[in-house]
Amino acid sequence: MELRVLNANHMPEGWLANQLTSVWKDFARDLNGASNAYITPTADIVEDAEGYQFFFEMPGLKSDSVDVRVEEGRLVIEAERVRPELSKESEVRLNERSYGPMRRTFKLSEDAVIDGISASYRDGILNVRVPKKPETKPLKIRVNAD
Repeated sequence: MELRVLNANHMPEGWLANQLTSVWKDFARDLNGASNAYITPTADIVEDAEGYQFFFEMPGLKSDSVDVRVEEGRLVIEAERVRPELSKESEVRLNERSYGPMRRTFKLSEDAVIDGISASYRDGILNVRVPKKPETKPLKIRVNAD
């Protein structure tokens, strides 16, 4: 039996397509082994000579509700997006946004400096900077002419 996972980010537009996309994303999350108990924020990881930079899309949060920590060599990101209160007269016609707890973890590289990790949150993006140990940074040696 062949199992192929489709890319849920490239689905047709429209009400029915939005409903099917939502169901598909939940199904794909289950196939990838993630629990429905957590929303998995999307991430980019960039490495340069100084360290690693993690970017997480987490719109609609307050910075004090985001938890960044290291546990057993893993970078752990947690937060919770709370559904806004609606009046009793309100009726939701479309609900595409996700609410609830978010969680993402990454195993840190052996050259990561745990004590030097910093994080900032701006415009819905969580930026976590993990520096590298000095001995792992490339060293440029100047060649002198005789």
